[in-house]
Amino acid sequence: MRRIVLLGFFASAAAGAQPVDPVDIANRVGRALAQTAAANRKPGPMSTPTPLPWKEPPPPLAVQPDWSSVDATVTALYASVSHGPEYEPNWKRLRALFLPDARIVPPMAAGAAEIAVLDPAAFEARIRRYIQGRRERRERLGFTEREIARRENRFGNLCQVFSTYETRWSPHEAPPFARGVHSILLVDDGRRWWIAALVWDAERPDKPIPPDLLATEIR
Repeated sequence: MRRIVLLGFFASAAAGAQPVDPVDIANRVGRALAQTAAANRKPGPMSTPTPLPWKEPPPPLAVQPDWSSVDATVTALYASVSHGPEYEPNWKRLRALFLPDARIVPPMAAGAAEIAVLDPAAFEARIRRYIQGRRERRERLGFTEREIARRENRFGNLCQVFSTYETRWSPHEAPPFARGVHSILLVDDGRRWWIAALVWDAERPDKPIPPDLLATEIR
């Protein structure tokens, strides 16, 4: 091809063409050769794209342990006792919230001669008997309790919580069939919070929950 281009040039000159700048001729010849080489070039194999640098997946969201704060402990208390009709409370989670010798005082039963004072094991046994009794009598099962207001008082490693609650058979029922107030005494041993005592009473027509215990106030 190069020979054809050069022959064309000399043929033009021999035919009496106007004289041209040799530098311009050289540039034109170079461009023609480059275009011819590009047209005849065979496509080579495609290179594999370089993969993007690997990025580590984001770390999972941190889950606050049940005992890491007062709020986490109280929240876990409600979550562990609540359960659907085909389940029971999360006993393992519930036991882990209490000091081994914690005191639990339920409302005084009608006709009872004295107040019941339980430890965590006796409290669990009491709930198990209650659920089994309802099952045998073919009564409705399931239990959902949620906090609707809270008042906290803290000093050092001590925290006293008044936690107002509502109770339903299932989470989406309205209105609740019971309300009341938990008094929860918590202590911090420097590593975690423990429930040292749990006492509560239910609301009755002659004993309504006062307004100050229906407003959340954490101090």
